[in-house]
Amino acid sequence: MAATTPEKALQAEVKEYQYFQPELIELIASENIYDEDRQQPWEVNDLQKPYLKHVKSLSSSWRHLSLLADFMQVGTTPLRWKDLTLPTGKWSGDKPFNRKERLSRTRMTRLDYHEGSNKPRRKDITTSSELKDTLDDQTKEKSPEKRQFRLFVVEDLSRDVIEMLGAHYDVEPAFFRDQIVDYAWYNTRDRWMDPPRLNVVARKQRWLQIRFATSRYFQDQASFKKGCDQFESFNVYRRVEDDINNTGIWDAAKAIVGLSRTRAAFWIPKAGSHVEGDIGILLVDPTVQTGFPLWHGYRNWEDTPSMEELNGKMPPPGPTRKSFFDDLIYWLEKPEAFGQPPAGCVTPNVHIPIQALLYLVCGEWLTIAEYVQTRLAQVEWEIAFPGHFLNSGETIDAALGKLHIWRRLVPLYHRMLTETLQRVFDFPCHSSPSGMASSPLLQEATKEPGPITALREDFNRLLVSMDEFQQQIDRLTSVVTASISIDDSHRGLRDTTNVTRLTWLATCFIPLSLTASVFSMQEHIASIKYIIGCISWLLFCWCY
Repeated sequence: MAATTPEKALQAEVKEYQYFQPELIELIASENIYDEDRQQPWEVNDLQKPYLKHVKSLSSSWRHLSLLADFMQVGTTPLRWKDLTLPTGKWSGDKPFNRKERLSRTRMTRLDYHEGSNKPRRKDITTSSELKDTLDDQTKEKSPEKRQFRLFVVEDLSRDVIEMLGAHYDVEPAFFRDQIVDYAWYNTRDRWMDPPRLNVVARKQRWLQIRFATSRYFQDQASFKKGCDQFESFNVYRRVEDDINNTGIWDAAKAIVGLSRTRAAFWIPKAGSHVEGDIGILLVDPTVQTGFPLWHGYRNWEDTPSMEELNGKMPPPGPTRKSFFDDLIYWLEKPEAFGQPPAGCVTPNVHIPIQALLYLVCGEWLTIAEYVQTRLAQVEWEIAFPGHFLNSGETIDAALGKLHIWRRLVPLYHRMLTETLQRVFDFPCHSSPSGMASSPLLQEATKEPGPITALREDFNRLLVSMDEFQQQIDRLTSVVTASISIDDSHRGLRDTTNVTRLTWLATCFIPLSLTASVFSMQEHIASIKYIIGCISWLLFCWCY
């Protein structure tokens, strides 16, 4: 048996890593939602953790919150429990991303917006102890009314961050729970299943969540595998998938474009709560550092400075596009980039987090839409000119496999965009002086669309694009299927021609073979003259 090369082993690992992991069957079975009496091995003492105790007490009546309680006790999704605790686990012991590091992981930025100041005051928080000191100092502030709005931007989640922010601001647990996992669908035994919400109930909640897709270019399979490992290092559960469309003639031989689903969430306190001043919490997912943003990411939407403005100086630095978190902070520190707030808005700075987030999300969606269009156009070229645009050894069947990926993803993207339109533009982004929640994001609320409602048109355009992609995929699937049938017919015709040639060969070969066999039976031909006569008669009948 030939030895497996490292490259082939990596290819098999990457392929299995993405679409089927046999060990997940055992994990899902052990996390059976119907096994209610099982004592979980990660139970911890919650005497010094009031928010965790609060979540655990609620989980008996609000069952979906049990995942948040497990997350806070494990430090990440419970599916990684064995990797964190067993000696053979991926992150056990002193290895990077071990459980102790996950429990205390903290990366956030506090931005304070003050009246009359264009740039907010920024404070980066990188440890849980620093977060505790920040919240304690905030409690001692004597005049919070001078501050218009305070925003916490959090990358990833951890037990310490949830415990401190949740307890200090009495945050609804579902806000954190919705950020933990992202699944397109659930198995019948999944404990992390999130029950659907009634729309009438969802409209009352004081947080919104946006799901969107991101794309990343990996130069080779080793880079892609490294990116997959970085996704597993997140506390929240996310994954990246190979779209299996990287076999086009223009693609690099080993390059992979990875697609992933990600989430962002924004919370504000209830009207009349104990929280003093206007507070907001914005959760975003981490960004892998391996690979590159596809086409180097979104367009810089700021106006380009004129020659007179620069006057020979270097242009101002733009967003790095290396981290969603860093880019979000960049735009949050430049509120003037989003235009003027709606007229009559009591707290205009509350709009800034939604504006910055929607701009970035829309930029990611536009890149995804352009990429889907690119791949579908390549499939069309392969169908029209297979001799030129299919790699050596490939057939038109390969185009059908590429289309199946988009038949699965495009309807999912359509649903994610629909959720964004339903949730974002009905979300009350601040409270009116009377204490009643207003909804300035509604287009009908103002005669002229503000900087947020103006984005509704972009999201509607993306939704229309997904509808068009679905129709295009259906048409291409029919064309590819017909092309495969035509190729099968051509192969059948070629096979028939070969059978005909074989028949003619047999027609010539069988009589000669029979004659040679008869003549080899006797030395004296005269003794078999009757046999020769019969054979001659048979040959005459065979020919005519």
